[in-house]
Amino acid sequence: MKGFRRHTIMVLSLSIILLLLWTYPISSAEKAPYKIGVNLGLTGPYAEVCKTLKMAMVMEVERINARGGVNGHPLELVIEDNGFDLGRAAANMTKFARDKEILVVVGPFEDNFQATTRAIAERDGIINIIFCPSNPMVRALKQRWSFNIAQSDILVSQKLVDLCLARGYKKVLVFPGNWPLAQSLAEYLKRFGEEKGIKVIISKETHKPGDIDMTPQLIKLKPTIEAEKVDALYASTGGPAGPIICKNMRTLGITIPVLGTHAFGFGFYIKLGGEAMEGVEFPAGKPVVPYQLDKDDTVRPMIIAFDQRMKARYKVGADQLSGHSYDVIWLLHNALERCKGKVTRAKLRDALENTKEFKGCTGVYNYSSTDHDGLSKKDLVFIRIQGQRFVRVKFPKFE
Repeated sequence: MKGFRRHTIMVLSLSIILLLLWTYPISSAEKAPYKIGVNLGLTGPYAEVCKTLKMAMVMEVERINARGGVNGHPLELVIEDNGFDLGRAAANMTKFARDKEILVVVGPFEDNFQATTRAIAERDGIINIIFCPSNPMVRALKQRWSFNIAQSDILVSQKLVDLCLARGYKKVLVFPGNWPLAQSLAEYLKRFGEEKGIKVIISKETHKPGDIDMTPQLIKLKPTIEAEKVDALYASTGGPAGPIICKNMRTLGITIPVLGTHAFGFGFYIKLGGEAMEGVEFPAGKPVVPYQLDKDDTVRPMIIAFDQRMKARYKVGADQLSGHSYDVIWLLHNALERCKGKVTRAKLRDALENTKEFKGCTGVYNYSSTDHDGLSKKDLVFIRIQGQRFVRVKFPKFE
């Protein structure tokens, strides 16, 4: 009898174990995550910018994982703050590169850190996806492991020249930041503008990313504005400096039109600049005006859906920044799906390089072995800040 009882207990125990194994096969056989390193300045002068980038990436990664990830593998963001410090940005990049589980590094956002992180990416063989449109000198290196998300300085400057021509501006004064991206945008506007008969004057007065008042520089610019009868001032800048320039100009009674970079399409610009931003015009990506895109625009439905998710999750709509984050995550999703067998850094790099006709928020991407930029000028639209909102302006001749 005792033997029968022991036998019964053993059978029941085995049955329970088998039942548990059958009930929880997913957790016991869960596939390893695809890890994405994120190197952003979450503290410092670009904290607001990087916060938006992070929020959108987190939202889209969670959406992908809720659908089962990529071929059963969840995506995982490994986020490090570089504190707007070159040494920390380089240290983060090196740390990610040495962690063999991390397939790709996104960021930094700041242009003046990117030459360093790109060099580390080349040295260690890890993908570095660049948010901000780094200056053409860096892009021209044609580095094998670096890919760009935003339009290049050249495309943005060409589109801004189109805006000047559409508005009939003959003379433009540039007030540039003192970092590579801002300087590059200034120089390219001068080059392309003068090719079209526009006089472009680049001021010797500059500003830094962390400046909180540009009144002294703008006072020095007033005589040039008056003597040259300048049609518009181009604030070649990014981050909080843009709204500050606009506010300082209006306080000083400088009323000429203001032109901005594509960075003026960041949602917090209007909040920081208030009424001083009224009338500012600039070229930007399509996420800035999702509901104002042409009805037959193939990316319109996707951008609107993304905008609705941003509003539901964070109470803010899509903008230039969050659109970049969407593109990063879904470009990687698309490339990972096309990798055959075990995913390695090299396989993912090759898949990303072979991306064709990928519809993102910022535009339609086509990468190749000779082009890691992916976008074209036609992916930009003209924007005007009007009534404390972004409004699309159409110039048929220049669309």
